[in-house]
Amino acid sequence: MPGFIVCGTGNSRIPATLETRRKHRWVFEAIGGLEGNDQLALLVLQSAQRPNFKLEEPEMHHDQEVARFAGKQSWEPISLKWYDCEQPFDGSRAIYNWLATVVDITRGDVNPPSVYKKQARLSMTNGMGVPSESWTICNCWPKEVNWGDLDYTSTDIATIEAQMRYDRAMRG
Repeated sequence: MPGFIVCGTGNSRIPATLETRRKHRWVFEAIGGLEGNDQLALLVLQSAQRPNFKLEEPEMHHDQEVARFAGKQSWEPISLKWYDCEQPFDGSRAIYNWLATVVDITRGDVNPPSVYKKQARLSMTNGMGVPSESWTICNCWPKEVNWGDLDYTSTDIATIEAQMRYDRAMRG
């Protein structure tokens, strides 16, 4: 493979011990979001996305040309998917309870941000479980929750998917 050392040959600037990050080595922790059940929630989390940053592009038109500039910044929601377990961690209840901090379901009132916005951390880990890339997700809250469909003909494991909105993400 070009650029890698194979049997002592190849590009000597790239070490033979080069390790790439793996998609299956990561953890997400919603600090205070899942009512002290973070450790159990980590065990049943199926998939997640890393932060996605976007800049608007304001345009300035002049004669026959268009100049573009960096405009307002935004962070796209991240998607998390949990296996829906009943014991000892009821994922469905924990996510519903976090959603209930955003909106009082019985009255339809939205709570103040100080009640529902939580810090979160998304970390990719190396083979020893030590974080090699960490993101602090600032002011995270569930924007959308989908408890999924039910089907008598299926033996698939039920999942819960949540879209998490946040103000910004900082890589540490």
